[in-house]
Amino acid sequence: MPQDTRPTFVWSRLVTEIENAGYFSRWKFSILAVGLIIMTIATIKMLLFVPGLNQSVVSLLTRGLETFLPTGWATATAWTVGIAGVFLMGNFTNYTPSQKFLHKIKATRYEVYNTLLLLALLEEQAFRSGSERWNWRERVRASVCFGLLHITNIWYSFAAGIALSATGFGFLLVYLWYYRKYRNQIIATAAAATVHALYNAIALSLITVVVAVYLAIDIAKLL
Repeated sequence: MPQDTRPTFVWSRLVTEIENAGYFSRWKFSILAVGLIIMTIATIKMLLFVPGLNQSVVSLLTRGLETFLPTGWATATAWTVGIAGVFLMGNFTNYTPSQKFLHKIKATRYEVYNTLLLLALLEEQAFRSGSERWNWRERVRASVCFGLLHITNIWYSFAAGIALSATGFGFLLVYLWYYRKYRNQIIATAAAATVHALYNAIALSLITVVVAVYLAIDIAKLL
C-alpha cells in the first residue's frame, strides 16, 4: 500500500449527510452497484476455469489437516484456525477514541445498512482515500491488495478474491471521479463508500433470495 496517504477522516453519518445534500444519489449508485456485481460474477465464472482458483483458504487447510485428522475434525479445525487468523489480523486503520465515537452515530434508521456502510467506509478509508495523490501503479496495487484481503475471508475462493480486485478498482474509479468533480476527499470517500455499501447490500440480498429458493425447493421435495 502507498505510504503516508493521510486520508481525511469520514464517518457514516457524514456520508449520509453528504448524500442528503445532493452530491450523489443512492438510487443511481444502486444501478452502478448492480453493474459491478454482474461484472464480478462474470469475472469469477471465467476465473473458475483456471485450475486451483476454485479453492479457498479453508478448503486448503482442510486438505492439509486431513493428513493427520478425520475429515470432520479437519474441517472444524480448519475453520477454527481460519477464523482465528482473520481476527488476529486486526484493523487496517487506526482511529482515535473520538473518531470511534463518531462511527457509532447511526447513519440511517436501517441497522443492516448502517453496518454495511460502516464496513465499506473502513475499507474505503484504507484502500481508496488519498488515492488522488497516488500514481496508477499504486492505485492498481491497492486494488489488488483489496481483493487479496477478501481471500482471508476464508469462505471466499481465490477466484472471488482476484475478481474483487477488479471490483475494488471500480470503487477507486468512483472515488477519483468524485474527487476530480468536487476536489474534496470527504465527498469522494463518501461516494465510494456508498457504492461499496450498496454493492454489499444488493449482493447479500441476492444470496439470501437464492438460499431461500433452494431451501424452499428442498422442503417441497420432502413433502
